[in-house]
Amino acid sequence: MSLQVPTAGRDDISATSDSPLQPSGFPISIEELSALHDPKSLQKLHELGGIDHLAKNLQTDAASGLNESDLAERKEKYGANFLPSKSTKSFFRLCAEAMKDKVLILLTAAAVISLALGLYETFSSHVTVDSEGKPLPKVDWVEGVAIITAVVIVVVVGAANDYQKERQFAKLNAKKEDREVVVIRNGNREMISIYELLVGDVVSLETGDIIPADCVFIHGEVECDESALTGESNTIKKRSAREAGLFYEDYADGPEDLGSPNVKFPDPFLISGAKVLSGVGTAIVTAVGPNSIHGRTMSSLDTESEVTPLQARLDNLAEGISKYGFLAALVLFVVLLIRFAVNIAPNGKLHDLEPAEKGKDFVDILIVAVTIVVVAVPEGLPLAVTLALAFATTRMAQNGNLVRVLRSCETMGGATAICSDKTGTLTENKMRIVRAFVNEDVSFDETANAGITNKAMHSTEMIPKIDSELRDAIASNILFNSTAFDNPDYDEAKALQARERPQQRSFLYHLFHNDDDKQKEQQKLGVESEPYLGNKTESALLILAKERFNMFDNNSLVSQRNQISDDIVQVIPFESIRKWSGVVIKTGSGYRLYIKGAAEIVFRHCSQFHNTQKQIEAMTRDDRSEVLKKVDEYADDALRAIMLAHKDFPDVSSWPPKELVDEQNPDHADVEKIIDSGASAHLSDANFVMDFLVGIQDPLKPGVAEAVNQCKRAGVTVRMVTGDNLATAKAISRSCNILTPADSSNEYAHMEGPQFRALSPEKRAEIVPQLRVLARSSPEDKRILVETLRTAGEVVAVTGDGTNDAPALKLADVGFSMGISGTEVAREASDIILMTDEFTDIVQAIKWGRTVAESIKKFIQFQLTVNITACVLTFVSAVASLDGHSVLTAVQLLWVNLIMDTLAALALATDKPDDSLLNRKPAGRTAPLISVSMWKMILGQSINQLVITFVLHFAGQKIFFKGEVVTNYQKAQLDAMTFNAFVWLQFWKLFVTRKLDECADVRDIKGRINAENLNFFAHLFRNWYFVAIALLIGSMQVLIMFVGGAAFSVKEQTPAMWGTAIICGMLSIPIGAIIRIIPNWWVVKIFPTRAFKAFLFYVGFGWTSKKNRMKRAEKDLEKNDGLEKDESK
Repeated sequence: MSLQVPTAGRDDISATSDSPLQPSGFPISIEELSALHDPKSLQKLHELGGIDHLAKNLQTDAASGLNESDLAERKEKYGANFLPSKSTKSFFRLCAEAMKDKVLILLTAAAVISLALGLYETFSSHVTVDSEGKPLPKVDWVEGVAIITAVVIVVVVGAANDYQKERQFAKLNAKKEDREVVVIRNGNREMISIYELLVGDVVSLETGDIIPADCVFIHGEVECDESALTGESNTIKKRSAREAGLFYEDYADGPEDLGSPNVKFPDPFLISGAKVLSGVGTAIVTAVGPNSIHGRTMSSLDTESEVTPLQARLDNLAEGISKYGFLAALVLFVVLLIRFAVNIAPNGKLHDLEPAEKGKDFVDILIVAVTIVVVAVPEGLPLAVTLALAFATTRMAQNGNLVRVLRSCETMGGATAICSDKTGTLTENKMRIVRAFVNEDVSFDETANAGITNKAMHSTEMIPKIDSELRDAIASNILFNSTAFDNPDYDEAKALQARERPQQRSFLYHLFHNDDDKQKEQQKLGVESEPYLGNKTESALLILAKERFNMFDNNSLVSQRNQISDDIVQVIPFESIRKWSGVVIKTGSGYRLYIKGAAEIVFRHCSQFHNTQKQIEAMTRDDRSEVLKKVDEYADDALRAIMLAHKDFPDVSSWPPKELVDEQNPDHADVEKIIDSGASAHLSDANFVMDFLVGIQDPLKPGVAEAVNQCKRAGVTVRMVTGDNLATAKAISRSCNILTPADSSNEYAHMEGPQFRALSPEKRAEIVPQLRVLARSSPEDKRILVETLRTAGEVVAVTGDGTNDAPALKLADVGFSMGISGTEVAREASDIILMTDEFTDIVQAIKWGRTVAESIKKFIQFQLTVNITACVLTFVSAVASLDGHSVLTAVQLLWVNLIMDTLAALALATDKPDDSLLNRKPAGRTAPLISVSMWKMILGQSINQLVITFVLHFAGQKIFFKGEVVTNYQKAQLDAMTFNAFVWLQFWKLFVTRKLDECADVRDIKGRINAENLNFFAHLFRNWYFVAIALLIGSMQVLIMFVGGAAFSVKEQTPAMWGTAIICGMLSIPIGAIIRIIPNWWVVKIFPTRAFKAFLFYVGFGWTSKKNRMKRAEKDLEKNDGLEKDESK
């Protein structure tokens, strides 16, 4: 008979009958079944009529399973157990997406116009000659082709990088998804493919199984590890749904449900993807495929990525450049057009030309105007970004970071907050013995804070101090009083290899070598890293026996247990109600009982211990106080205190002794007579010997505490988000420096998830800057936290290894997952995979991200200086020239503006990170792309270069020819010298650009005069790419000046001209030093910021933008509201 419970008004379920009212079909919807698990709810099961009604409405039977006659209908109703495969983006689709970049669109437009005009010039009948009457080659089309080539390179390199990373991820993540599961159908046990599993199937589970779908447990007893799904590191014992339903009936009228802090309800719900650690049982499948927890989580990951903060800034830069470049071109075109109109008017010098000649002159004017736009466009900027990211991701892979999404690398450099999962990310997700105590002389402490307040012994120092008798007692208790066993899938060599970092190789090596096979062999995702299966506490004790007692060097765990199996007379399994387990072993003189369990229960029955003289003696009151003090210390540090003890029964001929006989089973001792779990006082007559007190913890990973401190130094706030209780979360966060002593008194520094979720959005935004620890949090709480931080303008990175972390990983600006312990769902949701599972690699990601951002900013500083100088020089020289031609020819500009910028991009993009980067605050989401230091250098160097080039161009005749009338050849020499000086100015400016914002906050001149701020050659030979490229640029310029001839419009230079060009070029270094010595606040105070912003606003057509129109409308509305209030007064 089913449970007679209220059914929430459903008319398809009878509260008093065993069968549903509808004899056929499936009356329960997918949504109702999903509500059982998300979140786990006994109330929902109660509303559905309990497990018996659930089974009958699914037309299944707990004992005989499904009837195979309705499988097709069932599959149609509830779906199949597989997820639709995620379509991977093709290479051409990635190329198309890359072409949506605003800078590339601008470049493409400029290239098409330039190419069209260049081809017109090339195929026109007009022949241009140089000063010696030799025809000049028609190369006007080269500029357009070069820009198109640059665009193609950027698109192909970027798409290829993304494509390669995704393929690499797919290879590393590949595993056999199809596996067989045991189900009961038509009363028979069958092996079927996991893809054939259906809702209503009764699935059989045993130790080591991965739950194949969401289920409700119906029979047996299993212990599950749901840490990857819930973040809770403790294992969860599952009870049958019938037992849980009966327990829930007492609370059915109240608000309490599974997960309540007030009532500990039995849990009958199995989540897809959880692991069965021990036990056997059967369960009814309630959700499969996309409707299961696993499926819905995977489906939630299919979201489009957002524009990164740096990309948004680069788009704004491109937009600004296009506006001001277009404006400059328009002004130049109007000026030259007016002069052209005057010249073709009657009495003008061009009036008598043929119409074709006049048309040709008009096209020349148009070409000069378009040249301004082409010069203004930063051709090398996208390439610099792509190269910097490609270089950084290659090096990051060698540091253990597999970057799946290229953009995430630069985003990480601006990160202001890291929300980290605890289990498996900050901690090992492996229970380990971190503290132990025998007596005051024999103990060890390997917690994160060990040795801070007192001298702590290491386990390797303590173990040799244990005498052989005690050693045997501890080892026997660990080995034989345990249900844990060897993990058949564990391979120690592979586990160690998975944590090794790839061999360091150069960037060029990776370009020309295919390391896929080696890398795949070395770095595998999801490698089994636990040597034992079963209860996590017992596994931790076995690991201690293996690593410190060397118990399995000569004899395996299985063989040792087989040798003693005949002597084991009673096994007392662990039960959560009594909190201890035991084993009775026959000895030469009688019997020995080993017990292991919760320290506070076992210790009440201990009256003896091993003293410092390695003898067993009775405990005094002081001895008991010392042990209890240790137990309290363990609890304060959020350690699980476990005690191992034994009791000898000498001269007992058969087990059990008369006083311990279980009346219902005379062959066994009554467990309640052995240990009184309800005793509140110390039982001195129990006569157990305390052997070993241990503290078990999921320990911090090595280096986490230091990594958190480095993040703090870098201005990045680390927050812990965990499913653990608040006491455990606070203890762990203190040990890894997330929670400081100053935070202890701040009520908002540590909160529980339900409390945080209940706050209003306004209150959350107010307290989230103070929040450091969020305990008992659900995936929804983590998502809300990330969303709140992002809304506040933070750039958020999220780390996690479990399925429950996936929504937050996807929502974050950058998501980090664990390569070894991480689930497939977490890895799929992440942007960067920490291949060795080390949290410390996040610091490397911050350094590389900042290096990328620095490299891009350095290139922008270099590029804009070139562009401003070239634009102004082209504009002024074209207006000043009688024939409207610029001092720099199209081919010369090609060298300056494309070839040189591309090389500069490669030179500046290959810088390696420096630890000093962690001493600066992050850029965040709102920091300007071009800082005050950069503007100061850009404008200062531009003025320097313009002064030098204008003097050489306009006063060169007086300087070199003493005011004599110069020939066309000499004039061409002067123009070539101006070009030469201009290039050498850029050459030495490249060295100056290696410095950026090192002393941006130093306000006095004296403090700015130091090597860090002024040594432009610091660490120069650490980057051989830069050195090689600088030598290449210099040698190419010399080659051009000597053999460039007609193609580059250069003439032979005199020694004086060569000396002048090189010396003028070297002035970039002292001028750069002077600019860097000037404090930034001087510039801010002197510079007419408001007037400049107003100029940019009107000149850049800012008044036409929708955003600014809305701002003006809001201001007008505020003014009107103010006037209405004044009138009402």
